[in-house]
Amino acid sequence: MRIKPKNPKLIKARRIAVGAVAACAVLTVLLANRGGDTLPDEDSAPLPEAAVASLSPEDAITGEIDWQYPEGWIDYSDLPPLESLGDESVQGLSNWRYLLVNGLDRSNYLRSNYYPEMTMVENNYYFQTRAAEDLTAFLAAARDAGYTVRISRTYLSYADQRTRFNGMASTLYDQGGMTLAEAEERITALGYFPGADEHQTGLAVNFEDGNGERKFSTPVLEWMTEHCAEYGFILRFPEGREAYTGHEAEPGHYRYVGQVAAEYIMRKGITLEEFKDAYDEEAGTVIVW
Repeated sequence: MRIKPKNPKLIKARRIAVGAVAACAVLTVLLANRGGDTLPDEDSAPLPEAAVASLSPEDAITGEIDWQYPEGWIDYSDLPPLESLGDESVQGLSNWRYLLVNGLDRSNYLRSNYYPEMTMVENNYYFQTRAAEDLTAFLAAARDAGYTVRISRTYLSYADQRTRFNGMASTLYDQGGMTLAEAEERITALGYFPGADEHQTGLAVNFEDGNGERKFSTPVLEWMTEHCAEYGFILRFPEGREAYTGHEAEPGHYRYVGQVAAEYIMRKGITLEEFKDAYDEEAGTVIVW
């Protein structure tokens, strides 16, 4: 499992401090074994450089108890084992729950022939059949808690994305100053090309309250974020993680990943991208569409 601290100076300082302690311990044992005899000054071995090196105040580490990880550093040492992800047929990150769609990476998009099996949840909103019951339970729990919540979007087909893409490119082209091909290239660079919307997976859902509000301060969405992992959902585009998702923060957008991954992701405050990247690349996991 990969752990990537973001402050090399702290890591170097930690190694120096540990080396100094180890060197002193070894020297103490050697002296004790000599029955109190001491070496003449001319025969005394110098201490290792690490043992006498002085640390600058900003690099000094007083001990493990006081160890502070750099700001923003995520400890991935407790990642769920790959065997616990998925189901009996397909385990690990190749399971359907972890299908990644990210417009930043041209390899993480869906093709026009991707059609998951869908089930209508309510009001003609469809969700992938394998997760539909969990979405229904999530909605019921929010309503039982006294909140008025409704779905504003679920499945979005490749054809619908193509229509949206053409409309955005045409609008940009009509503003003048570029050809239609240039307008399409600009929209593509923003990550809005067909196949780049994870709603096509059938695992993404957008919620809003009774007034159609989707703001962070909306009480119903605060409740949904607090309890989503219990039903296998994560807040897909959290504030402050835009560099990983390539998507602006979206408080009403949730994604089904199953309870094991959801609990970890929400507890760590990370994204689906970070969760998948945290596993050792040498594990040989292949993501299948």
